[in-house]
Amino acid sequence: MSNWEHQYREEVSAFTSPQQLDTQVLQQAKRLQPKKDIGRILSRASLGCATIAAILMLVHPAQHLGALTPRMTPENESPQPELEIARWQPPQIEPETQEDPWQALRNQVTAGNYIALCQEWRSQQRTTAEQPLPRELRKFAQKRCRILH
Repeated sequence: MSNWEHQYREEVSAFTSPQQLDTQVLQQAKRLQPKKDIGRILSRASLGCATIAAILMLVHPAQHLGALTPRMTPENESPQPELEIARWQPPQIEPETQEDPWQALRNQVTAGNYIALCQEWRSQQRTTAEQPLPRELRKFAQKRCRILH
């Protein structure tokens, strides 16, 4: 245990309550009892709500319409939920993979070679390039490369 835990335990053990206060708290706790009449009212109310819920479940129109559940046929005893779900979902469109034109430069930077990055950054500083450096490469170049005039 740490030092503060020992200090805390010592301070807590020093706290004591007077005997008179303990007896007063115990007497007040004994006087507190739940009222018995409320239990009957709550019991009757919960029984009434449960009865209404059961009646609604039995009388509800979805019960008679089949509630849009698949019918069980002898040849198809167990319907496959995966096929049912797949039928209602739109087909998934796979994203087209695009090559990253800056991947070779990123690999060199990851390897610790900043020469190509600095050359590209300097050339973009001199002219306006069609494809500027991506943000992370630009920030990396600003930290690592110096502009030489």
